[in-house]
Amino acid sequence: MTQNAPGSESESSTPSEPGATVKSLIKSFDTAVKNGPASTVQIPTSPRSPLSGIPVRTAPAAAVSPIQRPSCIKPLSKTLERRINLVDSSHAVDELKPSSLMRKSPSLESVIKTPAALSSRTSSFTYNRANSKLNVERTDPLAALAREYGGSKRNALLKWCQKKTEGYPNVDVTNFSSSWSDGLAFCALLHTYLPAHIPYQELISQDKGRNLTLAFQAAESIGIKPSLDIDELMHTDRPDWQSVMQYVSQIYKYFET
Repeated sequence: MTQNAPGSESESSTPSEPGATVKSLIKSFDTAVKNGPASTVQIPTSPRSPLSGIPVRTAPAAAVSPIQRPSCIKPLSKTLERRINLVDSSHAVDELKPSSLMRKSPSLESVIKTPAALSSRTSSFTYNRANSKLNVERTDPLAALAREYGGSKRNALLKWCQKKTEGYPNVDVTNFSSSWSDGLAFCALLHTYLPAHIPYQELISQDKGRNLTLAFQAAESIGIKPSLDIDELMHTDRPDWQSVMQYVSQIYKYFET
């Protein structure tokens, strides 16, 4: 009688893993045949290695990438979406509105002004400036004369006298002092406006008293009061230029303004 080697019985009695798997599959098929088509065959779904038949371990749930996990975020309701849109639109309108600093800033207000407002402001400024010039010229007519001839008021009035007495014999107006001492310059200036009051063709430079008397009487007849004294003029060949200029200015204002 042949004896088995020690441990051989235990090795033969213990089935290997692949054999056990095949037996379990055969048994499950037999059971399915006996039970009929209504029964369901339970096939292990755990993946196994094709070489050893050992089930492959799957990764734990924590090792799954967050991208692979199903999303649990619920979609927003339509009412909530409308509220969010209303809030966003109100914020956008507030951003478009000018701030209080922009409204209070004078520099920005000047930029925001329309061209019509600017043109009206410019026209009003020009109108006011023209009116101010007219007012100045009315109160001081020599200012307009100076603007016409250029230079100072004194030189402008002197040029005006030269223009008015041009062509009269024995008259050469170069100043407001010695040029008026014999009275012929006064007579020639007034003769251009009052020829009937002054017979200039009969006058001579040596008759100083007559010339001055005729000139002052003609000016006084139209309302120009004499501001010069004939007696003082008779005793000097260089009268005060300011007094002469003031008297000639009255003649200019009366006839030219």
